[in-house]
Amino acid sequence: MTGAFGTRPEDLDAAATRFDEAGQIAADAAATLRSTLGQLGDVAGDDEQGRTFAARYDPKAAEGIDAIAREAAGLSSLGGALRGTAAAYREGDAGALGPAG
Repeated sequence: MTGAFGTRPEDLDAAATRFDEAGQIAADAAATLRSTLGQLGDVAGDDEQGRTFAARYDPKAAEGIDAIAREAAGLSSLGGALRGTAAAYREGDAGALGPAG
């Protein structure tokens, strides 16, 4: 068949594992960053300049950490989607081969 398309479910599973690993690395980074920054306490000071700095810094720092956490969840979701696609291909191939397989 000219121009045929083929997919190897085991390749999709392998890619899914890499997405899982990347997601875990990102999740660990977010957790470490959140913990490390939390342990620092109030580093901006309690004077007017410190409060002004903290008012801008704190929300942006939290936003950055949340973005890393969302990225971790997205990477893990992609891993799950690839596994689902691999399973669908396996089911389709099994159906195409019939009961004798």
